[in-house]
Amino acid sequence: MKPYYALMPDTGSPQENTVALEELTAQVRVLSARVIAMSEGSRVRGERILAAQADALRVLELTHDDDPGTRRRLHELRARADYDEAFTVSDPLVSVVIPTWNRPETLIERAIPSALAQTHTNLEVIVVGDASPPEIGAAIDALDDGRVTFHNLTIRGPYDEEPFTAWHAYGTPGMNAGIRLSRGAWIAPLGDDDAFVPEHIARLLAAARDARLEFVYGLIHMILPDGSESLLGEFPPRMSQIGLQAALFHAGLRFIEFELGHALFHKPNDWGLVHRMMRTGVRMGMVKEVSVDYWPSQRDQVVQPEADPLPHPSELAGTLVALEDRVSGLEQRLSVEQQRSSSIDAHAAELARRLEEVRRSRSWRLTAPFRRMRQRS
Repeated sequence: MKPYYALMPDTGSPQENTVALEELTAQVRVLSARVIAMSEGSRVRGERILAAQADALRVLELTHDDDPGTRRRLHELRARADYDEAFTVSDPLVSVVIPTWNRPETLIERAIPSALAQTHTNLEVIVVGDASPPEIGAAIDALDDGRVTFHNLTIRGPYDEEPFTAWHAYGTPGMNAGIRLSRGAWIAPLGDDDAFVPEHIARLLAAARDARLEFVYGLIHMILPDGSESLLGEFPPRMSQIGLQAALFHAGLRFIEFELGHALFHKPNDWGLVHRMMRTGVRMGMVKEVSVDYWPSQRDQVVQPEADPLPHPSELAGTLVALEDRVSGLEQRLSVEQQRSSSIDAHAAELARRLEEVRRSRSWRLTAPFRRMRQRS
């Protein structure tokens, strides 16, 4: 398609060019107004589509999570004879569950030692490999501590090929397997590169037993790669302000599992679990003291791909605004050319007038024979 200025006539009188340019200017302005109106309509429709999509995702998530069934099982748990034992036994066993893949240094030097150093000593540490390499099992065997066991899954994931979606689901199979293997009355999840503070279990356990809480958590001390630090934690729970590594929950809740499918709803697996517990009435509380040191790893800092934003009508009309500016520039150039053309026309008229005066003069008639002789020669 030719650019709009190619539609301008290459030749023609200034009057013709002026008319053509005025017509083109009017067409561009009409087109610009139409594009603005159409793009505004598209933006409104796009927002409605996104809202409908969000509603559909929420409905699908509720269907996926089966909240009515989860509530029914929660009521059944509370009615069981052994439910109260978690609150009444003087020294309950606590199961620390650590899913891992291939971070042996932080697992062996940070995570497991922090679990074994708890002031509450009646615990077991269950490490589950996400199809981890043999080095992980060998490193755990080298600890030679009967409180620590290792179980390795035969396949990793499976996780989505898109990195951000996969990040939402990392560790899901290992956490579920570890919770199923646990023997404790309470579950304490831990990341393979995080560290409990020494009072983590004792402090949360005391809060849970005092208030008969089924899920309790503390503050997260986050340490960024640049050395800066901050505290995370709010009540009620909110995504990005809670992490399972800072929590302790009643082992009877193991029927509420981590779900790979939550990644499709744009939720990290731990927040998916907490949100389900919130919706189904699990009794929750928070201790406003630090429970865990958390070092975000590169895998924890996967950036969400940016969606193409719906452009504002003014942005969509930007090209047409540029066209209008170009047309305005052409108008100015045409005005200059018209002035020049008018000046040339006036000069030519003056020359023609003078030539006519010469032709009518006596000297022109007297020199006529000489001009004819020169033409013949």
